[in-house]
Amino acid sequence: MENQELKSIKIPAGKRTYFLDIKKSREEMKYLVITESQRDDKGEYQHNKVIVFQEYFPLIFDELVKLAPDLGVKLYEKKMIDEIRKISPNAYTPWTKEQDEQLELLFCQGKTPEELATIFQRRSGAITSRIKKLELKEKYSK
Repeated sequence: MENQELKSIKIPAGKRTYFLDIKKSREEMKYLVITESQRDDKGEYQHNKVIVFQEYFPLIFDELVKLAPDLGVKLYEKKMIDEIRKISPNAYTPWTKEQDEQLELLFCQGKTPEELATIFQRRSGAITSRIKKLELKEKYSK
C-alpha cells in the first residue's frame, strides 16, 4: 500500500502556490509535506518540499509561533490565548526552575509528553520544546 493522503490544503500566494498535505506512511506514521510550487521562465513548474514527521511537528510549530512577531505577524491575540488557557492554564507562561526540575524527574520516570502536558497544564508541544531545550533526551539516553 502506498502512502495515504489524509488531508490537503492549497494556499495560493501570488506567483507561488503552497500545499500542506498530511499523509500516513505504510508504517502508520503521520507526517506533513509542505510543497512550494512556482512556474519558471520556461512555463514549467518547480517544486520544493519539506517533510516534517508527526513527532517533530510540535517543535517546528512552536518555533514558527515564536518567529511570527519578528515577521510582523500576530498569531495569537489575547482572546485566543485566553481560550487556550481554558484548556491549558499555564500555556504561554514562563517556566520556573522548580517546574524544570519536576519535568526532568517525571521525564526520567518515563512520562509521555501528553501526560506531562496534563500535569503541567500546558500544551504537549510546549512540553516537547522544553524537553529539547533542557536536552533531557541527550542527558538521559544510553
